Amino acid sequence: MSGVLEGFTTIGALIALGALLAHLRVFDLSAQVVLSRLAFYVASPALMITVLQDADVSAVLSRNLVATGCAVVTVVLLYVVVARLVLRQDLADTVVGALCSAYVNAGNLGLPIAAYVLGDAALVAPTLLLQMLVLQPIALAVLDVARGSSTSRSASSGPWRCPPC
Repeated sequence: MSGVLEGFTTIGALIALGALLAHLRVFDLSAQVVLSRLAFYVASPALMITVLQDADVSAVLSRNLVATGCAVVTVVLLYVVVARLVLRQDLADTVVGALCSAYVNAGNLGLPIAAYVLGDAALVAPTLLLQMLVLQPIALAVLDVARGSSTSRSASSGPWRCPPC
């Protein structure tokens, strides 16, 4: 029970620290953008490497991965059927909705909880790997196709802005 409290206390402390720093305006908007890019492009991959370096390969490629994969496929297929047949969404909206239905917060919540409660952060590695190495590339490729090759990105839009509609 103390592991559960430690895990949620850690998460709560980080949220409180972020809220305090935002309230005190320690970081302006440009600094917040830099920090979010740092977390996404540097810290998350580094965290995954540190989790995987001590993990047993058989634990990563285990029944947990199969169960996660089956759950993701089931949820995505169910969402796609409902989105296309009932909601009549276009391809891009369907892909985004499918990602929203299939992704779990394995990084921000799963890692600390697995580390404190279960004693092994590597238990969420299969879920993170499936999301980062399979779901995300497939979704981005389909979104690129959905966007179509007729729309060209202007040189001024850069990689951090949406292209003009």
